[in-house]
Amino acid sequence: MSEIRRAVVWLMTLVAIVIAGDHLLALALRQVLLRSNFRYSRLYRGGNDADVVILGDSRGVHSFYAPALEELTGLRALNLSYNSMSPRVMEAVLLDYLERNRAPRLVLIEPTCVIVGDALATELRTYSGFSPRLAALYAAKHPAAAAASRAFWLYPLNSEFFLEAIHYARRSDQDWIHHDVVPPALRVPGGTWRLTPYAEQVDALVRIVRALRQRGIEVRLVAAPYAPVRRPANAAEFAAMIAARTGVAVRNDIASIDDLDSFADTVHLNERGSRALLALLVRDGVFASVDVRGGADEHPR
Repeated sequence: MSEIRRAVVWLMTLVAIVIAGDHLLALALRQVLLRSNFRYSRLYRGGNDADVVILGDSRGVHSFYAPALEELTGLRALNLSYNSMSPRVMEAVLLDYLERNRAPRLVLIEPTCVIVGDALATELRTYSGFSPRLAALYAAKHPAAAAASRAFWLYPLNSEFFLEAIHYARRSDQDWIHHDVVPPALRVPGGTWRLTPYAEQVDALVRIVRALRQRGIEVRLVAAPYAPVRRPANAAEFAAMIAARTGVAVRNDIASIDDLDSFADTVHLNERGSRALLALLVRDGVFASVDVRGGADEHPR
């Protein structure tokens, strides 16, 4: 055997060993990922039995405090919102949820997320091994990295979300909520601004509503409050547009809370504000048609 041939054989052997080791370690770490109580680990592990599923970007996270919703209604709530979650990403997450878990009675969506892009797909690559939908979203923006992920399975696990999963290995993440209040520097009126949606995100929201209705799942669109010093000038116009496109009335709560101490900043409620908003929703019967589920004896499809 020539020196060149021997070197090629050794190189191929080394590559095979590296890839085999990568795949074995990735399989082990994926099991660690799935055992976590981080919201997306719970989703892909399956077995959830929420009455209400909440979706949105960071405003969805902090406007609909799941523990408070459960206290006020007796319903089981699961908040799947995350910072910068767009409807295109939300669509993939929701359809994956419906395939792996029992369908909720109601899905509550904060629709101002149509103004954000798909950046979250980059972090959700951590779960692309469980979701062809997330894999496709990631590949569309990062084709070279997606190709590397198919060869080296550890690559998608090098992310913030894997660290989140480790952090929430033994505790829930459903208690995320701001506790601070608007700092003095942000308590002065700001300039005029408008909610400017991306057309493709509105299209995705329309598809989400259609998919939920086809499955007989109720959907509520609730535009959460902005601080009174920094409200969008076109709130009513925005709500009307979303309602017209989706065929679902938008509950416009953008101006429903005036107390600045109920906000952590100009776009996010704190716990006090979230509880106030949820009290308004309960008072007005937003959850009235959702019966408390009798038991958890059924299993996901």
